[in-house]
Amino acid sequence: MKTDKCIKKTVIFLLFILFLFGCQKGNKEQLPVDFVWDRMVCQECKMALSDPHYSAQVIDHNGKAYYFDDIGCAILWLRRQPWQGKARTWVNDFNTTAWIDAKKANWIYGNPQTPMGYGFAATLSPLENELKYETVKKWMYVGKNLVNENKAKHLDTIK
Repeated sequence: MKTDKCIKKTVIFLLFILFLFGCQKGNKEQLPVDFVWDRMVCQECKMALSDPHYSAQVIDHNGKAYYFDDIGCAILWLRRQPWQGKARTWVNDFNTTAWIDAKKANWIYGNPQTPMGYGFAATLSPLENELKYETVKKWMYVGKNLVNENKAKHLDTIK
């Protein structure tokens, strides 16, 4: 009889502990999440994330991470999300590969090595003619990127 009561108390205690751990939300600070390169695919274009110089992560308001091989993919995808204003975007510093907040980064345009060819790269280092993240987003929204510039150049050569 006493054994049954002890077992019941132990089970209730363990369930209570599991409940407490299950209720805790992780990543409230919306920090970047570690992952294995070449095993994660871009949420937008479905290509593998293989270049730690240009990838991005969007962390939603619940702390869930979404992964992108290029900031252009992240911007286009995030624009369609109803919670976009509550998200935090992280990008790799193209010099150090460290994760940096996209809003705090200095951006360059015209880098042909970006995975999807949009041409935007971020760093914390000072740059000449640097762009801010809001400008990068606006340029992506209106189609000002290397992909479209290259299409236009190609279409001009077709007669």
